[in-house]
Amino acid sequence: MKGTSTETAAGWAAVPPTRFEPSGRSGLPILLLFGLLIPAGCGDRDTAKARKEASDARAAVARLELQLAAARDEIARMKDELKAVRQTRDDLQQQMDQIKQERDQAFGLAQQANESIKQVTAKADGRAGTTAVLQKQIADLKALVKEQQTMIDELKNATAQPAEAVEKTEDAGTQPPPVEPNEKP
Repeated sequence: MKGTSTETAAGWAAVPPTRFEPSGRSGLPILLLFGLLIPAGCGDRDTAKARKEASDARAAVARLELQLAAARDEIARMKDELKAVRQTRDDLQQQMDQIKQERDQAFGLAQQANESIKQVTAKADGRAGTTAVLQKQIADLKALVKEQQTMIDELKNATAQPAEAVEKTEDAGTQPPPVEPNEKP
């Protein structure tokens, strides 16, 4: 088995240990051993450095994954907030449409009321004119009634005086001429 190699589970070739033989070739294995150890020591530093870089990279990847998860959470929160804002906007738009419709209805009612007020004002102005005419007619009629009352009083007085005169003339034997009741004295 001397000089043969066997493979290990890791895939490395295992070299069976050699015995130290005092021969002229004994310096060669030592030289080879130093040759292998010197680069192996450098390889340990490189391996340690690579392991550290890999560890740093894993830590950076973990940090990035955390930041990505936080960003995804933030995006989800923003989407929810955007959805709520859109819903609020839609609700406000619906309220605005309803308010516009109510405003238009109120405007129509205001126009109708304005027209009604104009009609009532026109009627009132017409009635005021009619009232003024009627008041003038009433005043004229009152004046006419007063004048007729005066005439009636005069006629009563005139008829009362001829009766006294008739009595006096009857006593005297002469009769006065008859007085017309529609004549003015």
